[in-house]
Amino acid sequence: MIKNIILIFLFSFLGVHKGHTTILSFDVSDKTIIINENSIEPDFIIYGYTDSNDFLVLKIQGPKQKVILQKKKKFLNMWTWNKTGQFTYPGLSHYYTNNQDKEIDFEIKKDLVDNIKLLGKDDDNLKRDLIEKKRSIGLFLIKNNSFVKVNEKIPSFFKIPIKLPKNAPVGEYLVSMSVKGKANSYEISKTKIFVNKLGISSFIYKLAHKFSFIYGLFSAIIAIGLGFLAGIVFKKS
Repeated sequence: MIKNIILIFLFSFLGVHKGHTTILSFDVSDKTIIINENSIEPDFIIYGYTDSNDFLVLKIQGPKQKVILQKKKKFLNMWTWNKTGQFTYPGLSHYYTNNQDKEIDFEIKKDLVDNIKLLGKDDDNLKRDLIEKKRSIGLFLIKNNSFVKVNEKIPSFFKIPIKLPKNAPVGEYLVSMSVKGKANSYEISKTKIFVNKLGISSFIYKLAHKFSFIYGLFSAIIAIGLGFLAGIVFKKS
């Protein structure tokens, strides 16, 4: 931890944005994250340094995902599904701020909505429903008062412990930090991290998302097999 803080301090002065005197720099404790479902400890920690008293936002975005929207319709006296649109969105969107109260910043809410792209007829209600669903399972998160002082005597140094949900997607993530001051707002450079999972859950997740047809086929076979086995058991009893 001390090594990370020293490095941030040495390179923080390189993080001065052109035209601004505000210093803001951060680093990640680990670039390869293994999600451990059985641990309550943070998966990784953001270490940072700033001389700013402005509103700061740490943003974590997961790999892109998509959802196909379909509508049921009747064709030749049979019910079929017709594609009506498609959502693309970050598999995880987390925002951590140094805001001390519970009020959610309007720009953060707007950024969350803007990162959801809907191909087809745009519908704010569909976006709102998607956001609420993802927030309920921890994949979308806005958390204020997340910046922790490393040392009370040196308030410029801070850390942000990050615990990802167990259903976080595997893949490449982007981590960035922004200053949202009254006079100016800007984002400093992004850092990439890679998130993976342990054991059989990782295999199942990758199979379900990268080879969805095979996953669906195996699921159907298993379901039929279990049904057949249950029929035999109950018949004998």
